[in-house]
Amino acid sequence: MKTLALPKLSTPGKLELARAALANNLPALSKLIAAIPASPDKVNTTKYFATRFLAWFENQDRPHVFSIFGESGNKKLPFYAFSSLPGFDCPGAGACLFGEGNKRDKDNFATGWCYSFKGWRYPAAFFRQLQNSVLMRSAAGRLTIQHAFNEIPENKVLRLYVDGDFSGRHNIVYWMELIRSRPDVQVYGYSKSWHAFIALQEGGFVWPANYKLNLSSGSKYNSAAWLEKMNKLSCVRGSFVAVPVARKHITSKAYQDKDNAGSKEYRKDVLEALKEAGHEKRFACPGNCGNCLPNGQHACGSDKLDGVTIGIGVHN
Repeated sequence: MKTLALPKLSTPGKLELARAALANNLPALSKLIAAIPASPDKVNTTKYFATRFLAWFENQDRPHVFSIFGESGNKKLPFYAFSSLPGFDCPGAGACLFGEGNKRDKDNFATGWCYSFKGWRYPAAFFRQLQNSVLMRSAAGRLTIQHAFNEIPENKVLRLYVDGDFSGRHNIVYWMELIRSRPDVQVYGYSKSWHAFIALQEGGFVWPANYKLNLSSGSKYNSAAWLEKMNKLSCVRGSFVAVPVARKHITSKAYQDKDNAGSKEYRKDVLEALKEAGHEKRFACPGNCGNCLPNGQHACGSDKLDGVTIGIGVHN
């Protein structure tokens, strides 16, 4: 069982720290990190990771602190994975980031149902996302990511943007060309940045055959017209949508793995919610990419589920 390293920095505190780093405001970033309590030598605490991130941020010619790609090996996600900051790198985010009122302002930021912010209780996860967001914002940083991508062993699966999203057209092109350069690596992911995908599609962009895109719900572009346009893209597998479920499914962690108690009932409720929403072809995500389909396959990257709406339960 994982234990949380204390003392922790609150989510609002992490938001301020991220804003300072992405604005390249070193004095503000230094001040915020200096104010975090505890010794920087106490391993696995927020202060420990923060001071090491700051040392790298001050001189980015030094080796990066955190691995850029999470390596495969755990049961929940047995694939390589890439994440950046949620919200900050999500220009298409709607209700998932700003709540159902969808008022897009600083005070309403991170008030939606986005699960990524919950992962920030583990400080290493937050600083890895922040590091990758910083790297994506410079030519040198993107080259560093490219080198790490090329070091992924042959014939692996990569989940692109477990957290975060494509920040725009240039970002999409960057990743698609990397993916095209490694046809042995199968890549899948999710996005709400539909405007950027459509712009590239209309410009004649050719999508790599080894990439599968899931249309993530909660996008501010989530309308029938946008969905129709997006579903014409050759890289699109189908939609991945969040549907409301009873709180008991969340508190019991039935949504995390189909081997958990209550999972069968949870997935039945997800399928019913998808049916009520008008989705003809539907599949309930069991919450565990390593225990999703037989023989180690995963629904979100499978040709067999093209055109099928995959649903996951949320409770606000």
